Amino acid sequence: MNFENVRVENGDTLKEFVGSLGLQIKDDAIIKIGKFFVEIHGVKYEARSLEELREIIDKLRKTYIVMPAYNEEKTIGQVLDSLLTVFPKENIIVVNDGSKDNTEKIAREKGVHVLTHLINRGLGGALGTGITYALILGAQIIVTFDADGQHLLEDALKVIKPVVEGKADLAIGSRFKGDISGMPLTKRIGNIGLNVITALFAKKYITDTQSGLRAFSRECAKKIKITCDRYAVSSEIIIEASRNKCKVTEIPIKAIYTEYSMKKGTNVIEGIKIALNLFLSLFRR
Repeated sequence: MNFENVRVENGDTLKEFVGSLGLQIKDDAIIKIGKFFVEIHGVKYEARSLEELREIIDKLRKTYIVMPAYNEEKTIGQVLDSLLTVFPKENIIVVNDGSKDNTEKIAREKGVHVLTHLINRGLGGALGTGITYALILGAQIIVTFDADGQHLLEDALKVIKPVVEGKADLAIGSRFKGDISGMPLTKRIGNIGLNVITALFAKKYITDTQSGLRAFSRECAKKIKITCDRYAVSSEIIIEASRNKCKVTEIPIKAIYTEYSMKKGTNVIEGIKIALNLFLSLFRR
């Protein structure tokens, strides 16, 4: 996150602490630092001491966004603009997955990292590329965020919280624990079916296995081996996290569906492919 300027609660100790981190104090900054907490858009990241607060700030500064993108010229500019209000461009990685439109051009104009696949490899391929690159850059927290406008910045900040505070290794943004009023009935049924199939492999039931909004700790991201190139990767990540004993939690988020985003993501055919991919993955291990 962009800690170039921060607000600070009254108190010389806090101001000295902020100064020791090399941060500039500005009264209208988005990020607020108080006694043992950092607050951004109403989300508080809490510590028990200044030393823990220092560690939380370090993790937040080293939080990277990984955004898979395939033919997203209609939405990616607006989505990136929202993220750039909090995250520096150096901490955003767009994986242009063989797009045939202006996705790559728009992302490059925003100044973020852009990695391009020459052919469309699918969601799993894009996430694998982006997560690996984020680890190389030194990410402590990695957030996956869709480019089609389905996610809110405020929800991403909530999903990060348990991982930054060390209470979880992987946090999934769950639409089923939040507001699913905008989710079509067919997608609700399909998602529940995939949740059940995923639970058979992971031995853990997650209410929204197909959510694209999730946050990993660095240690958990390093343990997860992605082999599925396409949508099955969402289930595979949960299965891998469970297999590697990563602590998984779910955070309620809002489901946003527009006419555009409803054309994206999984459908019945993709659901069948995901199930087949999961069974095949058993034989690859």
